[in-house]
Amino acid sequence: MTQILILFPVIISYCLAEVWNIYVHTGNERFAGTDSNIYIRLFNAKDESTGEYQLTHSNWVPDSNDFPLRNLFEMGAHERFRIRTEDIGSVAKIHIRHNNFPILQVDWLLDQVVVEHIRDGTKYIFKCNCWLRRGRPYVTLSALPDPRSINRNKTDDSSSTTSRTLVIILVILITLVIGIFCGYNEYRHRQRDSSMVFNDRIEQIPQEPSLLDAYYPQSPRSPSPPLEPQFWVNTIRRWKNFRQGLPSYNYAQTTQSTAAAPRTIPPIISTDEPPAYEDLYPNSTTPINITSNSNS
Repeated sequence: MTQILILFPVIISYCLAEVWNIYVHTGNERFAGTDSNIYIRLFNAKDESTGEYQLTHSNWVPDSNDFPLRNLFEMGAHERFRIRTEDIGSVAKIHIRHNNFPILQVDWLLDQVVVEHIRDGTKYIFKCNCWLRRGRPYVTLSALPDPRSINRNKTDDSSSTTSRTLVIILVILITLVIGIFCGYNEYRHRQRDSSMVFNDRIEQIPQEPSLLDAYYPQSPRSPSPPLEPQFWVNTIRRWKNFRQGLPSYNYAQTTQSTAAAPRTIPPIISTDEPPAYEDLYPNSTTPINITSNSNS
C-alpha cells in the first residue's frame, strides 16, 4: 500500500501528460549536419513552457528503412522523435539549441521543425533555414499553423480542458477509494488489537472458587459452546440436586411439639384390682363399710 501511495504522483503526472511527435529537418548544404546534442522546449500562447527535452536515440522513432544505430542530424536527414510533456494545450513557439560539443562538427543548419500533437493530430510548423553556430547555438521560432488543422485548433482548448477535468475527477475518485480502504483496514487492525488486550486482561483476573463449585464440581468445558436448550436443562438439573441436598424441615410438627411441651401427662398404671373408694370419690366424707354391706 505504501508503494502505491509513493507511485501515485507519478501515475497522476503520467495521466495528465501530452505526447508529441517532433520532426526535425536538416539542410542539404555541405557540412550542414552536426554531432552535438540537440535540446528543444515548447511554449504555448500564454508563454507557458514545458521542460527541456533532449532529442536522442532514446526517443527517436526510426522509419522502416532506417538503420537503428546511425548518426542523427546528418546532412539532408529527416528524423522523428516522440516526447511526453506537461499539458500546455497548443504550441505557439519553440526554443531549440545544441550544446557546442564536441569541438569539431558543431555548426548545424536547421531547415524546419514540425511539432505534431498525437491526441488530435494537430501540426505546428516552424520554419528556420538558419545556422546554429558556436557563437549562437540556439534559436526561437514561431509557429506557422498547418492549413489542415485550422478547424481543429478551434476546439483544441475545449477538448483539452474536458479531458483534463475528466482525468482529475478520476484521480480524485481513485484517491477516495484508496483512502477509504486504508482507513477501514486501520480500523479493523485497531479493533483486533483492542480485543486481544481486553481478553488478556480478563485472563489475568484471578477467579475465586464459589461454594457451589465445592459441592458441585463443574465438568471441563467442551471446546464448542453448548446449545441453549441443553444449557437450561443442566441449570434446572443442578437446581434440583441442590434442593435435594438440603435437610428436610416440617414446620407443622415443630409447632405442635413446641406448644405441647409445658403439659405433663400422668402415667397410666394398669392393675387387676378395682379402684379404691377414695380414688373414686375423693370429696366424700361419709365412711361406708363395704364389708357390712356385703354381708347383709
